[in-house]
Amino acid sequence: MRRLNIVQIAAHACIRVTKQALPLANLGHNLHIIANRIPSYAELYKTTVVCGDQSQFTEAIKIYADKADIFHCHNEPSWFVTAVKEISSKPVVLDVHDSFLARLTPEEEHNRLENGADRRIRVNTEERNNFQLADALVFPSESFGKIITDEYKIGVPTLTLPSYLPEHLYVYNTKEHWGGLVYEGRVDLKSEIEKDSRMYGFIYCDYEELANKCKSIGMDLHLYSGRKDEAFKKVYGDIAYCHEPYVYDKLLNKISRHDWGLIGNVTHTSEWNVALPNKLFEYIAACVPIVVMNASESAKIIEKYGIGIIVKDIDELAQRWSEHRICRNNLIKLRKEFVMENHIGKLEELYKGLLG
Repeated sequence: MRRLNIVQIAAHACIRVTKQALPLANLGHNLHIIANRIPSYAELYKTTVVCGDQSQFTEAIKIYADKADIFHCHNEPSWFVTAVKEISSKPVVLDVHDSFLARLTPEEEHNRLENGADRRIRVNTEERNNFQLADALVFPSESFGKIITDEYKIGVPTLTLPSYLPEHLYVYNTKEHWGGLVYEGRVDLKSEIEKDSRMYGFIYCDYEELANKCKSIGMDLHLYSGRKDEAFKKVYGDIAYCHEPYVYDKLLNKISRHDWGLIGNVTHTSEWNVALPNKLFEYIAACVPIVVMNASESAKIIEKYGIGIIVKDIDELAQRWSEHRICRNNLIKLRKEFVMENHIGKLEELYKGLLG
């Protein structure tokens, strides 16, 4: 495939953006990024534009309108598709990292409204308009993508590309053994969720009940949430080990110290049923076997490859704790199945189809 000028647009420039960009750059494509902060591994991009507001994003898009072969937008937010379509006729891919459609079911929203909720949050026009406007959509999991394509009647090409890691980020020099259960990722406070109706969809990120359960049975829980604010420490400081934020490559080394990596939560949520999160593949890269709890999409990979266990609750994990050794042996043998370089060709094929 010829070398392309690919312009990435991503407000947060999160690690999923980088996971795709690194192998694309290694294949010879010219990567540019428009974001509201400097991305990880910024040196791989030919140019980086940092924007502070909406008008700066639209002005930046004008700069690349003629140079770009393709725009690859990453949500949330999703409105970048609209901004590009106003300015350029080049193909636009929208990588749908997240959606309110996945955060609660139609039944949950109906019940909330019946019980006095002040607003709908599941279906919103910012997502609908841009999902339907894009020339192609990319999803991190198949079941997550199906929710979106079914709801919004998507007729353009789609691709499922999980958040695999590039091979050179895989950890070999693992660190001193700390043991315990590690959870790497977003954690929200119950008080934050309750004070804003839009936050209801993030109940899957409330780990207070799980942390208390771990504390009660003497299981060490290590949280790498990226948070260090006092409100967070007040809730979790006495029931979990709350680690400082780390840059990405150091984070992978840090999580290698633990016995199990957690996917899911103690309660059932619609988000965890469809998610294949970044952390799943980061645990794999760090040689940490995975324990899945109430997370059916991730459970499919665990069942297929035997790189972890599926449990119903924390008590079952405690009973099966010693299985981490067998699971780790399987994980290390099979983990190269999950490097992004083995799958990035599917994204190149998507680009090729759009360019004709």
